[in-house]
Amino acid sequence: MRARSAILFFWGLKMIKIRSIMTRNVITISPGSTLKEAAQMMSSKSVSSLVVVENGKPIAIVSENDIIKGTISNKKSVRNVMSREFMSISPSAKFSEINKSMRGGKIKRFPIVEDEKLIGLITETDIIQATRDFTRFHQIVQEVILAIFGFATAFFLFYFSPIRALVFG
Repeated sequence: MRARSAILFFWGLKMIKIRSIMTRNVITISPGSTLKEAAQMMSSKSVSSLVVVENGKPIAIVSENDIIKGTISNKKSVRNVMSREFMSISPSAKFSEINKSMRGGKIKRFPIVEDEKLIGLITETDIIQATRDFTRFHQIVQEVILAIFGFATAFFLFYFSPIRALVFG
């Protein structure tokens, strides 16, 4: 039963649409911004990365690590440190489509693009939260099924027992 339950859980997780778990208010920055501006924005917005955009289209991602490396090497601009290694995805994509890239460890953030415009972002944090929410839902469903099964079992045991015949004649 546990193996079957685990299979259904992971199948359900793979069917989650990206649109339902993405961060919608993406914090963006232009490639010409300074590293100081990027660091201040990350700090004020409590985020660990920014999507670098030109004309509303994501062209790169700049992370805390990029800013640290850039500062150490005396870089001044986001353009000089931003990472072009990212994969943009559609909001109708499924979790399973980004799972391989995320497990590989190279890509940790996925800009969500629709009609060539940035509309959201998926990060490891979003995936963890979605997994946690789906796990809670899965546990509730299991508890409901067990309760129904328990009531049905109790009903049939009582209905076919000699005690029922004695009580109700």
